[in-house]
Amino acid sequence: MEILRTNNLTKTYRSKNAVSNLNMCINKGDIYGFIGKNGAGKTTTIKMIVGLSKPSSGSFTLFGDSSVNRGRRKIGTVIEAPAFMPNLTARQNMLIQWKLLNNKNKAIIDEMLKLVGLGEVGKKKVKNFSLGMKQRLGIAMTLMGNPEFLVLDEPTNGLDPQGIVEIRELLLKLNREQNLTILISSHILSELARLATRVGIIHDGVLLEEFQIEELNKRCKSRLQLVLSDVEKAAEVLKEQLNIKDFNIINESTIEIYDDTVDSGIINSTLAKNDIVVNSISHAHADLEEYFLNVIRGGKS
Repeated sequence: MEILRTNNLTKTYRSKNAVSNLNMCINKGDIYGFIGKNGAGKTTTIKMIVGLSKPSSGSFTLFGDSSVNRGRRKIGTVIEAPAFMPNLTARQNMLIQWKLLNNKNKAIIDEMLKLVGLGEVGKKKVKNFSLGMKQRLGIAMTLMGNPEFLVLDEPTNGLDPQGIVEIRELLLKLNREQNLTILISSHILSELARLATRVGIIHDGVLLEEFQIEELNKRCKSRLQLVLSDVEKAAEVLKEQLNIKDFNIINESTIEIYDDTVDSGIINSTLAKNDIVVNSISHAHADLEEYFLNVIRGGKS
């Protein structure tokens, strides 16, 4: 089932497109990693989806319904810093949210606090919480609305490593145990690689790529990296004598070969016979961060 599908979604500010003809798809059960540098259009896209900003053109559906207001009732959202009453406890803040939602089930307060790991904070005031605890409380407050789709904008921004791990583990738990579909935007790519099942890369308001995380290994080619005394001559030898064409000159001393079938020993001996000194040969593999940088530069892994 499609949870979200956008159709040429566009937002224009002062004749400049902050988001341009964006077509993205999130399916039920996805943890969708929305990747982009600051200012790439992630928050603008999210604000249009949750109703905080009106699209300039294009459209989208939620839960297969073009009446997005119905779909928004099934969304839980945390954008930027969650809002709390700092002098109150976590439970007191949850109680306020419970009343605003007119929820009949008061037991949900303690259930959600326990779910996000805040069941034992007692009378500690929110102003004394760590950033990670505040983020988890924000998510708990959102969960009281029983959402089917959780939308989080940079939830790990500013967190220390422990806080990042806590949020990651919580989101995985919500996805697996509560069957929540999650859209999470971030520029912390290494973290999203551990969390996301599906990835969308946005740059300057344009969605450049969208793929399942399993495809990352296919897209991030393993490669043989050679550090040489003469890259230009080595390039000729690779092409003319070894019939290797899938390679790239990285800099004045480095060549990367993307052919998995090549024999590093034969390459080394052939280059040596041509008076080319091979200083090192090593296998390398791109990660999500490197792949992302190559994509926004218009290059290849």
